[in-house]
Amino acid sequence: LFHVSNPDGDKGKIRISASLKFYADLKEHGCEGFLKGVYGDNMVDPESGYDVSLQYDYDSLPENKEELATKIALLKRNCFASVFDKYFECQKSGGGEKSTAIVHYRDQETMYVSAQKDRVTVIFSTVFTDDDDVIIGKVFMQEFKEGRRGSQTAPQVLFSHS
Repeated sequence: LFHVSNPDGDKGKIRISASLKFYADLKEHGCEGFLKGVYGDNMVDPESGYDVSLQYDYDSLPENKEELATKIALLKRNCFASVFDKYFECQKSGGGEKSTAIVHYRDQETMYVSAQKDRVTVIFSTVFTDDDDVIIGKVFMQEFKEGRRGSQTAPQVLFSHS
């Protein structure tokens, strides 16, 4: 859920706030520090009822407004990226992370991320309730798995269905 507003009615400023059901999970893995690195001083205290807020002054916008708009539009993606950044950095430094990130990003759907010395493992646990979605999911994953055979450097793909 996103909310765009002028804080305190100030038409010279714009605030973009986001509420993510899984933000508490992301926060445990350094989301706020990562976002601060991406958005800098434009990351402000969250608006009431939201998890993260960005604020910009119209008078000090950069020349490339399109680039800024894209950066703001990637807020949710960057929240997720914080987990991957943490575990890829851990793997890159040669140490395995003792914990596993567990992010409950939707009802009955969870993402797990862990790092070992030689790889980062990402697992998406997804539940398809519609019969058509089950079939499409099976076909997609099978094609994904088959596509791996064409490249020796592609990551391993495992999937199960029941």
